[in-house]
This record gives sequence, structure tokens and C-alpha cells, in this order.
Amino acid sequence: INAADVPAAFGLIFREAFNPSAGVAGTGAGALLVTMMWGVRRGLFSNEAGQGSAPIAHAAAKTDEPVSEGVVALLEPFIDTIVICTLTGLVLITTAVWDDSHPTALDFSSGDASFVEMNESGRFVGAAVTPESIRIESGQSTQGGDDVRFAWHDAPVAGFYLDAEQTRPFTGELFPSRGLARASDGTEYRTLYGDAVETAAPLTIAGFTRGLTPIGLGGLGRYIVIIAILLFAISTAISWSYYGDRCANYLFGTRGILPFKAVFVLMHFVGAVTSLNVIWDFGDVALGLVTFPNLLALVLLSPVVVRVTKSYFERKPWIENEEARKRAKAAGRV
Repeated sequence: INAADVPAAFGLIFREAFNPSAGVAGTGAGALLVTMMWGVRRGLFSNEAGQGSAPIAHAAAKTDEPVSEGVVALLEPFIDTIVICTLTGLVLITTAVWDDSHPTALDFSSGDASFVEMNESGRFVGAAVTPESIRIESGQSTQGGDDVRFAWHDAPVAGFYLDAEQTRPFTGELFPSRGLARASDGTEYRTLYGDAVETAAPLTIAGFTRGLTPIGLGGLGRYIVIIAILLFAISTAISWSYYGDRCANYLFGTRGILPFKAVFVLMHFVGAVTSLNVIWDFGDVALGLVTFPNLLALVLLSPVVVRVTKSYFERKPWIENEEARKRAKAAGRV
């Protein structure tokens, strides 16, 4: 539907990587470094390349040629990240939802809430100090351009309302340290409403909904993303349960498996009720802890990998295997 917009979308991706307009990444080399940092974070989350987790499963495969299993493993990050994530990113860009604000319930105690201020280059960055209070008049912040503002997903919120329909503007003060807003009549609110930027699954749902609307299938957009996330979550839970099971068995023996499973199930509940930002931060730290020692192992084992890989492609055993299969098939053994 939006094929004509794909070249411009790729142009936007590269332009924003080096000179982001959103303003949260800084300028110059700092913008590039922040872009790379987020790329590595989400790349690790997407395909686990370099973490040493997938080899736990691949090591259980029955094969005479370890390199052939390695080739299979190499396909995974390509399909998952290069193909699937690129397609999803193109949906978000070609439908223009990435730069839109969406009606949002602004929970002041949420990890998605933050505070930003404008730097000297005119970009919004994380505030160095959280203000004691922020004055709101008729739904609009009275803070000046350089003052600290309330933000959602690190982007400033323009208006605040008492109802989800955004018909009753809020007048009063926000108290960040207390996680509440107090109206001019003294009523306190833990949640207000307004238009804010979205990320993750809600943003993807908006993209698919808008993208499918021209062909009358906009209502399916939500369910496509929900089903995809459900399958992703189930497959991730199963695979990481197996990884942890094997690691617990290796470190503590069979007696360590049941306690690990109990903690594993408990963390599913914690993840479901905790702020998304907190979960991302926790996940980034955890991935870093497992990736660092694995990268050391990769460096130390690289001579072995080079040697067996060179031998594999020189011998071309897949040709011999195919010929043996043909002979077996002709003899009726397959």
C-alpha cells in the first residue's frame, strides 16, 4: 500500500540516526553514540546475537558438523532483525505514526513519566533536577521554553485534561515528587489525560491500524500485533526457561532446577505489573552481564572457529550428504 514511501522512509532512518530531530539524543558525535547505544540494546533483545544463549539450544542438536549448525544459527538474527524488524520499522514510518501524539492516560507514578528541559541547541533532554511543582493553566503548562516540563517517553506533553475525551482542561499544579496533581479546587489526581508519544506495542498497533485502514481492515491491526506479541512472548518464555534450566543444572546440579523454575514463573508476574521503562532497564543490565563474559569466550575461541569453518567449506560435506541421501532413497532405505 505504501511502497512508494519506502525509499523516503530509509532516507529518514539514516538522517535521524545522525541528526535526530526529536532532540533526546544530543548533537554531533553524541547523537551518533546514543543511536548506536539504542541499536545495540534493542538488537540484543531482538536476536540475542553475542549473548551465548542460543548456543545452549544449538548445542543439543544432533549433527556431525558443528559449522552447519552455526550456519543455521546465523540465519536467525538475519531473519528476525534485518527482515522482520525492518518491515515493522517501515510500517511505523510510512504510516507516520512514529511522529504522532496519541490520547494517553498520564499516570504520574508510571515509569513512562519523566521530566525534560530544552538545551542550548533547542532540543529536549532529560532534566538535571526534578522540579518541586509545575503550574498548569487551562490544560497548558506555564513553564517557559527553558523550564522543566512533564514528559511521557521523554517527549514533553502539551496539554492536560481531567477526562479521557479531553473536554475538561486541568488547572492546578503537578507535584512530581509526590506523584500527583492538585487542581485549583483542591482535588488531587493520580492520573490526567493528554496527547503523548507512544512506543513499543501501542505504537505498532497504531501503525498497523492506520496502514490497513485504506483497504478497510484497520480493525484487524490491533489483533495482528496482539497475536504476534503473544506468540513472541510464549516462544521467548519457553526458550529462556530451557536456557535457564540447563544453566541451573550446570551450576548447581538437578537440585537447582526447581528453584530456578519458581523464580522464573515469579518474574513473569513481576514483569507484567512493573513499568515498561523499569523492565527495559533491568533487561539491558541483565543482557550486559551475560554478554560480556561470552564476548571474551568468543575472542578466545575465534581461532578454533576459523579452523573448523575453513575445513567445513573446503570439504563441502553437504554435497556428500546429499549424494548419500539419493543413494539411500534409490535403495528404498529412505
